[in-house]
Amino acid sequence: MGQMLLLVLMSCGIYRVIGTLNPVKIFLFVNQPKAFDEAQRYCRDTYTDLVTLWGRAEMEELFAHQNFTFTGSAWIGLRGTSRQLWQWALADQEFYKDGETEYRNWGPNEPTNTDGEYCSVMDDVGKLRDTTCQNSRNFICYNGQNNEQKYILINELKSWREAQSYCRQFHTDLVSVRNPDENLQIQQLIPTGVSYIGLFRDAFAWSDNSTSSFRNWDLNQPDGSGECVALQLQNRRLWEDETCSSPRPFFCYAIPVFKQVLRLELESDQNVNDPDVRASILQEIQQKLISQGMPEMSNLQWRQQPNGHVFQELKYQSF
Repeated sequence: MGQMLLLVLMSCGIYRVIGTLNPVKIFLFVNQPKAFDEAQRYCRDTYTDLVTLWGRAEMEELFAHQNFTFTGSAWIGLRGTSRQLWQWALADQEFYKDGETEYRNWGPNEPTNTDGEYCSVMDDVGKLRDTTCQNSRNFICYNGQNNEQKYILINELKSWREAQSYCRQFHTDLVSVRNPDENLQIQQLIPTGVSYIGLFRDAFAWSDNSTSSFRNWDLNQPDGSGECVALQLQNRRLWEDETCSSPRPFFCYAIPVFKQVLRLELESDQNVNDPDVRASILQEIQQKLISQGMPEMSNLQWRQQPNGHVFQELKYQSF
């Protein structure tokens, strides 16, 4: 019988599914007043990072197991940057297919990106324009709560923020326009003129570089008081921008790391301790495990022996 080799493989799966679908994502309230940068450093050193929020469901989860005696506000992981981006108000990742978060049917010479024009409308020919957020207009909500009509024109005149609050209270959110087919369906609802939709522009980003576009601002916020964002712990749990140096408690999140060790026997006439051969074998094993349901984000590593080798040669006697 030929020589046999023992292969030891370590699989470290870090599951980063967002929201309530992820039972291992843990929210933690730290009642130690710190400036934003200090709070960020604490969360990164002790857990994963300052908290990122992807929607109202996570907002509820954040408060579900907390009994707050502190009645002020607490830092979350959102902070102002110099880069402004157009984003859809509805932040649910599962709602969008590849490329749909970037779909824009802008009209000619749009967006102008003029100061003060941070919100958007669709006109009656299906083109998007940027506009001020304070004008009173009718608007279109998206209803994802049942099988009834998905797109609903609301013939009430409201500012963009008021329209968003209405849609979130009675439906899901202001409408996202994900593709040309939806663009046509929504266009057909618009009377002569323009209606607010869920596209907005801001310059805020999350501490962990997540792409969540979820915002839950209080009225007249952000007002330029500071670059960092705090969540009000009482009443409506709305957000406000504040000076980053102000000491506040804060929210962290953590994602446990799960490890699984697989031991396999491999028969080979190659030098399997050669780095290139090891990399090739590891890639084949990863593709096989992914095809069997392992998350693509899993991190596969060789577990090395004290001598630096991965493989241990085993010899068997033939009879």
